Amino acid sequence: MKISAKRRINAPAEALWNYLGDYSNIHRFHPMLKGSRFIEGSQSCEVGATRRCDFKDGNYLKERITDWEEGSHYTVEIYGTSMPIKSARATLGVTSVGENKTETYMHVDMTPKNFILKPFMYMFFRFIAAPGILKGLEKLHKTESQLKMASV
Repeated sequence: MKISAKRRINAPAEALWNYLGDYSNIHRFHPMLKGSRFIEGSQSCEVGATRRCDFKDGNYLKERITDWEEGSHYTVEIYGTSMPIKSARATLGVTSVGENKTETYMHVDMTPKNFILKPFMYMFFRFIAAPGILKGLEKLHKTESQLKMASV
């Protein structure tokens, strides 16, 4: 099943990429994560780097970067999880659409372990998870921008 979400954010693409491209720290804007970190010796954001994402509900994902385009997007594949996912790939990215305007996006291609779960997982990722991640990116940018302005 394929799922896509987009969100226009009033911010420069470079600023949003700084958060999105901080691969090991996706928990900073992913609303369902309690933490994320590099694993298996990874220390930089590049093809082959791995991370573990720990969810607030106790589940986890292990992801590996399969494509990295600096300043634009990256794609990960899930290679280990406690969730009912057989396979999944996700791309997160930014595209400048004007001065201080950016379209953020997330594309997911996923196969659940059980066919019966497909409608539930589609609805969850389409209407809650993917939009929540992009909204979290916007919220992080706003918060950090306000903190910078307050410290000046």
